Amino acid sequence: MKGNNGGSAPKDNYAQFIEQLDAASRNLTARREPLTRTLEILDVLLRQNALGLKLWEERRTKVGRLVDEEDKSADKSLALSELHEVSLRMESMFLNRTQRIREQQASFQGRLDEIGKSLLELERSRLKLTSSRTLSCERESLNKAVADLAGVPQGATTGSADLGLRTDLNEARRAIILAEALMEVKGR
Repeated sequence: MKGNNGGSAPKDNYAQFIEQLDAASRNLTARREPLTRTLEILDVLLRQNALGLKLWEERRTKVGRLVDEEDKSADKSLALSELHEVSLRMESMFLNRTQRIREQQASFQGRLDEIGKSLLELERSRLKLTSSRTLSCERESLNKAVADLAGVPQGATTGSADLGLRTDLNEARRAIILAEALMEVKGR
C-alpha cells in the first residue's frame, strides 16, 4: 500500500485482487453445479444398467441350464438356443453400457474434484490476502500513531521537541516493522 497523499486514503490494491479471487470462485462454482447434476444422472443410469446386466445374466444362466437338459424336442431346443444367444447379446450390451457409464462417471468426478481443489485453493488465497490486508491496515494505523507521537505537537516549536524521544520512537517503529515483516515471512 502506498503512503498518504495530503490526507487522502491510500490506494487499496487488495480489493482488486480479492475481487479477482471471488470472480474465479463464482465461475468455478457455476461450473460445478451442472457437473454435480450430470453425475447424479449418470448414477441413476449406472444403477439401471447394472440391474439390467444382472437380470440378463440370470436369464442367460437359466436358459443355459434349460439348453443343457437332454429331454426336449427339437423345436424347444432351437427356441432355447435362440433365447440363450439373445441373453448373451443383451448381457454383453448391458456390460458395455455399464463400463462406458463408469468411465464417464470417472471423467466427470475427476473434473469435479479438480474444481473442488481449485475452489479450496482460491478460498485459502482469499483468506491469506484478507489477513495481509488487515495486517497492512493495522501496520499503517500503528505507524501513523507512532508518527503522531513522534511529531511536533500543535502549537509547539521545533526547538523544544525531545530529540531522544523521536529517536526512540523511530527505533520502536523500525522494530515493529521488522517484527511484522518477520511474521509475514514465517507465516508463508
